[in-house]
Amino acid sequence: MKRLLLVAALLGLAACHFGEPLLPEPNADRDPRLLGVWHNPDSPDDVLTITADGAKRYRFAYDSGNKDPAAEYGQGKVNLAAYHADLPSGVRLLCVELKDAKAKALGLPPWLILGYAFDAEGGLTLRMLDEAALPEPHAESGYTKIPRKTVWEQLLKQTATPEGRARLFDPSSDLGPLTRKAARPAP
Repeated sequence: MKRLLLVAALLGLAACHFGEPLLPEPNADRDPRLLGVWHNPDSPDDVLTITADGAKRYRFAYDSGNKDPAAEYGQGKVNLAAYHADLPSGVRLLCVELKDAKAKALGLPPWLILGYAFDAEGGLTLRMLDEAALPEPHAESGYTKIPRKTVWEQLLKQTATPEGRARLFDPSSDLGPLTRKAARPAP
């Protein structure tokens, strides 16, 4: 499995960005297993810290450890906010908002929809939606102009069968597995 730098994957895959979240508010509680400090063993300086933000939301703070202000994504710190937009089929999705000024400066739409999974050893893999599971993007604006209702309905259809659920995420875009770097912070 190809391992990617988290910030490059989250910010660079503009085709999977949306103009609005799937749901305007969370529809499920936080998953306490997500909370903690994570890193990619292949990039030990990369650190993703996931903390609780209120009753149902998360704060993601990514730091690549890069101190060079001339780097493509700045000095390597990116802030994101997230909450659950879980599908009735049991598929857990995260609506992730790019809160950082760097994302806005790059002209990226503000929302990503991610899935996640834990392996037997407790490693975390974040997953991008497969474009084949989504409605046809608009040629000029990608997914940014597709109404959330249209995307939600397409995801409901896609996840109605086990085969559809298996095709929901693009395995070539997996971000991870990330391993826990430190003990979980208190919720």
